[in-house]
Amino acid sequence: MDHLPPHFAEDLAQVLEPSHREAAAGIIEAASKLDDERLHKFLELFAQRVRESAAPVTHAELRDFLSAATRPRQPGA
Repeated sequence: MDHLPPHFAEDLAQVLEPSHREAAAGIIEAASKLDDERLHKFLELFAQRVRESAAPVTHAELRDFLSAATRPRQPGA
C-alpha cells in the first residue's frame, strides 16, 4: 500500500475505539476490497461520522457503514 500517506495507520488508529481496533481492522480490510463506488460510499460514511463527533469510532459503526455501502442500490436512486 505504497499509495497511502505516511503514518496512515497511526492516524486512522487515533479515531478508532482502542478496544475495537482488531475488529475494525477486519472491517476496513473488507471495505478495501469493494469496488470503487462501494468503497467511496464506505469512506464517505466514515468521514462524515468522524466530522460529526470526536468520540472514537466503534467496530459496530464501521460494520454499519460497510453494510450500507454494500446494500443494493434502489432503482432510480
